[in-house]
Amino acid sequence: MRAALAGTTGNAVLMGVAEVGTPIGWVLLPGLLGVSARPRVAALVSAWAGVLVVASVLVPVIPGHRSDPQALLASTLSLTAVPLLAWARRRTRTASVTRAAGPTDVAVFTVPAGPGSAALAVCGSPGEIGAAVPLRGGGLLALVGTVTGAALDTPAGRRAIEQTFRRHARPAASPQRLAGVLDQAVRDLAPAGHLRATIVRVDRSGAVEAARCGSPDLITVAADRAALAGVPAGPALGSTRPAGSTARAGSTARAGSTARAGSASPGGGATPSPVTGRRVAVVAAAFADAHGERWVRVLDQVAADDDPAGAARRLTRGPRGGRRTGPALVVDPGPPSRA
Repeated sequence: MRAALAGTTGNAVLMGVAEVGTPIGWVLLPGLLGVSARPRVAALVSAWAGVLVVASVLVPVIPGHRSDPQALLASTLSLTAVPLLAWARRRTRTASVTRAAGPTDVAVFTVPAGPGSAALAVCGSPGEIGAAVPLRGGGLLALVGTVTGAALDTPAGRRAIEQTFRRHARPAASPQRLAGVLDQAVRDLAPAGHLRATIVRVDRSGAVEAARCGSPDLITVAADRAALAGVPAGPALGSTRPAGSTARAGSTARAGSTARAGSASPGGGATPSPVTGRRVAVVAAAFADAHGERWVRVLDQVAADDDPAGAARRLTRGPRGGRRTGPALVVDPGPPSRA
């Protein structure tokens, strides 16, 4: 929000100094900043841009926006449309996330994932973190994990982590980059707290990539059998790194890149790795703690389930019929295209 308001102010100052009098010069940049933001931020940007436009007309020392009625009307209509366009953009994005039917103690949300689909199950278990963000073109970014620490394991703390993920979940964002953003967010919110999470990315072709940060390994399903995906594990986000530690060789996201000596790679060493299979699933650390090695056998039971929502719902079952434990993510990416 601060960046959008600063950009709007800077644009008005630049237009005034340059003596630009056309409405498009005063409205275009605020409009772009507002449409790309959340509806509330867009409304604030539009209102602030309107104040600056009025100031440029009323204050004689600011040579800027034209004061003729048609120019002012054009600016008013344009700024009014910005929050509406931001709302429509957000509604279109949210419409692709739908809630599946299920029991009252678990909520399952389905979302497109490349040529296939995915399901995220959340049930309000302690420390639960879960978010799924559809991307333009049919891709998906998902976060599954748990938080620890009194300052972080609160409704406000968990909501802040999920909102940070959603805010930075862009088409160009890699799991490693998102891990770095979340790592910093955890440190800012609660220096003594940790986030054990897995970040999954599905591109428009159906290719799956994941990064583990202190969470259990992913499970892949081939034919009717499930097996560990073998994705390398990094430390929990927000955990303290040893002084003078160096990034492990091969921990960079792109081939040929090198880590500087004595520095830690973004995301605390999380290494994004490709994951293949007709189904990919991941559950929170609490599930593995409660079930031990049973979680692999549980996934064997859901391997034949054609519905990812049903599979995700089963993965939240508590031991011996106890309270459900989540979150759980199940991705059926469809056949990925091969170069």
